[in-house]
Amino acid sequence: MWGFAWMFWLMPFLLFVMLTRHRRRERWAVAGRRESPRLERELDEHRVYVDGLERRIAELEERLDFTERLLAKRSES
Repeated sequence: MWGFAWMFWLMPFLLFVMLTRHRRRERWAVAGRRESPRLERELDEHRVYVDGLERRIAELEERLDFTERLLAKRSES
């Protein structure tokens, strides 16, 4: 008789665990949706900043190439 008693308590316990996990997932999903516009805005700002840095690096590379060419011409003559 005691063999089936633990199964009686196991089912409500498993049901309780499954429901709490489901509620937790719902809360995280709702929290993620609420913060999404703010996170998207921040991500866009970071993308713009990185694009600006890449543009500056490209300009610096061009200036460095130009300077190297000038120095190479100077040393030839």
